[in-house]
Amino acid sequence: MPSRYSASLRNLRSLLLIRCVFIAAQVGLLWYIAAKGAEALVRQALTALLVALSLITFASFLRLRGPWPVTDVEYFVQLALDSLALTALLYFSGGGSNPFVTYYLLPVVISAALLPRQYTWTLAITSLMAYGALLFNHVPLPIFSAGDHAAMGHTAASAGGLNVHIIGMWLNFLVSVALITFFVAGMAAVLREQTARAAAGREDKLRNEQLLAAASLAAGTAHELGTPLATMAMLVEELEAATNNPAQREDLEQLSEQLARCRDILAKLSRRAQMTDLSQTYSIDATTYLQGVLEQWQVSRPDASARLTVTGAGTSPQLDVEPTLDQAIENLLNNGANACPRDIALTLHWSESWVELAIDDHGAGVPVELMGSLGQPIVRSSDTGLGLGLLISHATVDRYNGSIELSNRSEGGARALLRLPRRAI
Repeated sequence: MPSRYSASLRNLRSLLLIRCVFIAAQVGLLWYIAAKGAEALVRQALTALLVALSLITFASFLRLRGPWPVTDVEYFVQLALDSLALTALLYFSGGGSNPFVTYYLLPVVISAALLPRQYTWTLAITSLMAYGALLFNHVPLPIFSAGDHAAMGHTAASAGGLNVHIIGMWLNFLVSVALITFFVAGMAAVLREQTARAAAGREDKLRNEQLLAAASLAAGTAHELGTPLATMAMLVEELEAATNNPAQREDLEQLSEQLARCRDILAKLSRRAQMTDLSQTYSIDATTYLQGVLEQWQVSRPDASARLTVTGAGTSPQLDVEPTLDQAIENLLNNGANACPRDIALTLHWSESWVELAIDDHGAGVPVELMGSLGQPIVRSSDTGLGLGLLISHATVDRYNGSIELSNRSEGGARALLRLPRRAI
């Protein structure tokens, strides 16, 4: 299970354990007020609320066994449920005079630490409104009455039963919520952003190290293969000169052409392995560029068939490209051809800001267990060929400030969507 899934489930489990402690405390309060002779209606209402909250909590614990992660929305709903349940319980047990009213702070603090700021503000505002409403609308309990506070030395503030102590509790809650929501939520957001940047930096460093290692290996391989290829080419020429058989001569000519292609590929590989710089950038319209890349790829993959469809409106946009982008697109095409070489569909579309190329194949699709890790620094070898090629493609497109998204199509097969900014470099 990915770590982010485990973390979200652990956070929800912690919240549910806190709720269990709260339920236990409310059961103790229920027992106490029953012993003090609380009305039957109050006891029944509180019992029904605690049973309902316990059942929801039990169902939430069962949900923890599922493999799916806890989203921000789901966590917010759980926190909102706590606030709603607290409001209902306080209504039947003294309202704002109930000491458990400060529990309103806990969902706000948890939201500030774990959720985006808009969720925290929503909880903060609704908690303040609920707290304020409970000061005027609630079922009074003798043990939390204004008279008890007056007996403790607090002066009544109004004929309505409110006193300085209760009003001060509400104001203190208001200030606490404001500080938590504004400062804690902001600090938590900064920490999350810093953590995300650090993780992205580590991932980029690891990917660059792997690419550098692959480039060095490619350059060394190209150099090592140069000598045997030259020897084979020389032997083929000698065999061509020595044979008078037309069929053999034709086969030798084809072999000579393939050897020449191998030398060209190795020369290109060697140049790319040297990390082509941006001085080789040139400007070309997107349609012409992709047609050229597709024709070049078809020479190396004669077993595959592909077609390019242009759906963008108006004139084809200009792209500033350099040779490594050719390889990135060819890698995506190779992945599609490895899955199913027939009828690979390329669709070029553009908007005011982006140029998009969708590559659709008719293969088995991308395995779900690999979907989240493709293009990441850890290269997983597999029969589908979705490994180093995608790593290189992602690294190249990242330099263009673009993106590559992989998905499975509903009609079967996979889609690789490459997005590049117009005038990318």
